Amino acid sequence: MPATPDIDGFRKLLRELLESLPKVDQVKAARRNVIHNLKSEIDLAIQKLDEFAKAVDPIKQPVKVFDPSDPHTIGQLIALTLLEQPRLPLASIESFYGSGVYAVYYKGDFPAYVPISGTDTPIYVGKADPATHNANRPEEQGSKLYIRLTDHLRSIRAATNLSDSDFDIRCLVVKSAWQSTAETYLISHFKPIWNNEVKICFGFGKHGDSAKTRGNKVSPWDTVHPGRSWAIKAGNFPNDKTAAQILDEIGNHFVKYPPMKMLEAIPLKAGDDEYIEKLEEISE
Repeated sequence: MPATPDIDGFRKLLRELLESLPKVDQVKAARRNVIHNLKSEIDLAIQKLDEFAKAVDPIKQPVKVFDPSDPHTIGQLIALTLLEQPRLPLASIESFYGSGVYAVYYKGDFPAYVPISGTDTPIYVGKADPATHNANRPEEQGSKLYIRLTDHLRSIRAATNLSDSDFDIRCLVVKSAWQSTAETYLISHFKPIWNNEVKICFGFGKHGDSAKTRGNKVSPWDTVHPGRSWAIKAGNFPNDKTAAQILDEIGNHFVKYPPMKMLEAIPLKAGDDEYIEKLEEISE
C-alpha cells in the first residue's frame, strides 16, 4: 500500500522557500551567467508547480480556450478569407485602394515548378503595409497592395524564362496592423519556395541593388530567373550556388512538403461546413 504523502510537510517547504527568497538587488549583483542559469531553473520550477497544481485540482481545465486575439487564430482566419477570394491573372490587375496580404500562384510548365502548377500552393506570399500605420480606410492605406503586385509583375516580365500569363494572384485588403500577422501565418503554413524564410529560391521580392553602395550577391531567384537589369550590374557577385543546385533544392523541398489541394490548404474543424462548401465551390 503506497505511503500517504506528507501534504502538510510539502506546504511547509513551499512557505519556507518563499520566505527565503533573496532580495532582487542581491541577485542582480551576481554574474550574468549565474543569473541566467537561476532564471532557467526558476522557470522550470514554475512550470512543474503549475502542472502539479492542475493535476491535483479536482476541477479539470478545458481542452482548449478560444482566444480571438491570438495571432495564430487571426492569421488562420485571414488566410482562410484570402483563399475565398477569386484567383485572378496577375497580368490583368487594375489599380485599387488598400494594403494587406496576397498569394502568387504558378500555372505554367517551368520544370521545377510543375509540382505546384495549377494547385493552390502559392509560389510566393507577401504583404503590403499601409501608407500610414494607423490608416482606417482603404483610401487612407493607399494603393499599396496594387503597387506591390505591379512590382512583382515587372520582375516576372524581366525574367528571361518566365511568362506573366502563367501567374495568378489572390489578394485581400486587411485592416492596418494585421497584414504582418497574416503573412507570417501564410509563410509558415505554405512554405512558398520564393519566400526568403524558406531559404531556397529567395530574392523575388527585392526592389533593386546598387553595387556602388555595397557588394551584393545575385539572389537565388535572379540566378534561376535572370533578366532584372539591376541584379546583373557590374560589381554584383555571383551567388554561391548554381542554378542547377538551387533547382535541386526546390525538388527536394516539394518532396518534403507536397503541394496542397484546396481543402488541405487551411486546416478546418468539425462544424466548419459552410467554409468547406465555399472552398469546394472555389476548387471546382
